[in-house]
Amino acid sequence: MRLGLHALGIGTGARRAVIDSVAVAAENSGFATLWAGEHVVMVDRSESRYPYADDGRIAVPAVADWLDPMIGLSFAAAATHTIGVATGVLLLPEHNPVLMAKQAATLDLMSGGRLTLGVGIGWSREEFAALGIPFEGRGERAAEYVAAMRTLWRDDVATFEGEFVRVDSVRVNPKPVRDRRIPVVLGGNSDAALRRVAAWGDGWYGFNL
Repeated sequence: MRLGLHALGIGTGARRAVIDSVAVAAENSGFATLWAGEHVVMVDRSESRYPYADDGRIAVPAVADWLDPMIGLSFAAAATHTIGVATGVLLLPEHNPVLMAKQAATLDLMSGGRLTLGVGIGWSREEFAALGIPFEGRGERAAEYVAAMRTLWRDDVATFEGEFVRVDSVRVNPKPVRDRRIPVVLGGNSDAALRRVAAWGDGWYGFNL
């Protein structure tokens, strides 16, 4: 059995010294991966129900520091040599997929092929509203974004035509280290989430099971 550790990027885990020490200790202890999650914004009073707690409230205070996971994990990768780094989860519909393909491939290259991209579709309407992104259809958007990113990683000159993503004859470099692929695992415990895992995921990120 391979174990991962979700301990970076939030609250006291959002400090450089903590990231370095936790990353090194996790690697020396034999953990397989280090995970970091994402919320771009938090709100003091949320009308959205957090799906992983019985009371519908996320346990992280809105005032807590919450690092961008790609940047936080880059520091963890720099402090270590072999342990994997993984987003758990990155809210993919909130990102531009072409830019995310570039960022993910860059982190994968600089870490020596250690990145796993854990993605989710999000649950906070307030967060999507703050970013100016439609909340409805985020599952379909995430599926297309993954397909587009895989095309951009795979092809030297990439063309993709979808509902949300359209690129024509573009080059996105660098390429991921491992056969031009980055493992994409999907978060979520709903039936719809599990159907997405079966349809286009490389794995499942279960939460609060």
